[in-house]
Amino acid sequence: MRKPRLYYGWIVVAIGFLTMLLTMGIFFSSGVLFAAIIADQGWSRAAASLPFSLALITYAGTAWLAGRLFDRYGPRRLFPLGAICLGIGIIVSAQTQAPWQLSLSWGLLVAQGYNLAGFAPHLALAALWFHRRRGIATGIMLSGASVGSLVIVPVAQYLVNAYGWRLAYTILGTAAMVCLVPLNAIWQYHKTADLGLYPDGVTPRPSRGHPISAGPSAASWTLGGAMRTGRFWLLFVLVCGLGWLSNLVSVHQIAHMINAGVPSLLAASIVGLLSLFRASSSTICGGLSDRFGREVVFSLGTLLSCLGLTLLVWLAPTAPGWLLYGYALTYGLGNGVFASVYAAATADLFFGPSLGTILGVLELGWGLGGFAGSWVGGYWYDRWGSYHDIFALTIGVALLSCVAMWLAAPRRLRRDRPVLPDKP
Repeated sequence: MRKPRLYYGWIVVAIGFLTMLLTMGIFFSSGVLFAAIIADQGWSRAAASLPFSLALITYAGTAWLAGRLFDRYGPRRLFPLGAICLGIGIIVSAQTQAPWQLSLSWGLLVAQGYNLAGFAPHLALAALWFHRRRGIATGIMLSGASVGSLVIVPVAQYLVNAYGWRLAYTILGTAAMVCLVPLNAIWQYHKTADLGLYPDGVTPRPSRGHPISAGPSAASWTLGGAMRTGRFWLLFVLVCGLGWLSNLVSVHQIAHMINAGVPSLLAASIVGLLSLFRASSSTICGGLSDRFGREVVFSLGTLLSCLGLTLLVWLAPTAPGWLLYGYALTYGLGNGVFASVYAAATADLFFGPSLGTILGVLELGWGLGGFAGSWVGGYWYDRWGSYHDIFALTIGVALLSCVAMWLAAPRRLRRDRPVLPDKP
């Protein structure tokens, strides 16, 4: 039988990219829905924002469950279920008449679609299909989220302007189910062994006393075993820091730009440009981490992000215009590094049948950090009337995450042998 030219793992990555694009793009369009509901229904901002905050809490609290379901049932069952939750939740959200109804539809149903077909299961899926090229595969798959925010958010705004928010989100919910359910149910696969393949498409050579196996899948990490190690908690600290950084900046960056005298349309365009740089960085730097190590590339991303935050702090009505574009370039490239490199490092350290569950529990840290970061950013501004100091503090949080990556030290365990839990 002739060996196929294209390793099926790249098809898995392509399907994951498209799934992340639609799932994350629709989820990130919450700002469009938020503005449309306020204008049409006259709800207070506090009441209208509650369902979207609830969605973040729901995601953080149940990410471990999505990881566990992925480990047990695989993507062919889990991702279509997530797409159905996402689609029905969006369609129901488009019919809501009161905040409590939106809390149930978006805060629970849409959040579970984001959960079941979102980050943690896709991170685990890329790790199962790739070992040597794990970084670049993870980066390509996760870049779908950035491309989704770049593409779907403007599409959502166009549909809202053209047809109204109710019909617009009915269309988006239907499209999510029609596209993602058959795509994943038919062509997605859980493990390389399902097709008789090996990670990276490379058949290992047998050696004396060492029979051929499926590579790193021999590792036997469980959630309990991982949680008994210091490395797990270092990664948890790292992810909390990333959640703080990502959510504080994403929630408050446009408000800070407008306070600095930047027109709202230009501020939104800068965020779109930032997403483009982030998508490119996720793919490129994931591959670089395969070659130069997770810690080195993560450090590069941290330095770029800190430089970007510094430029954001310097924004003022009298500041030169290049600061905005410098911020989009440096922070976009830096922030794009984190998810793919962190996910690959986690797989390097804790590869095994419970990887999805482990990644899901770590996502709890991202949710906690994100909730704290977005809230503290708002409180800080209300208390002191400026974002400058909280952005400066966030630079310290980013550096703390980088230190945690170096202490977790995936470089010591990555290349040629699976890592086994420490003996009690």
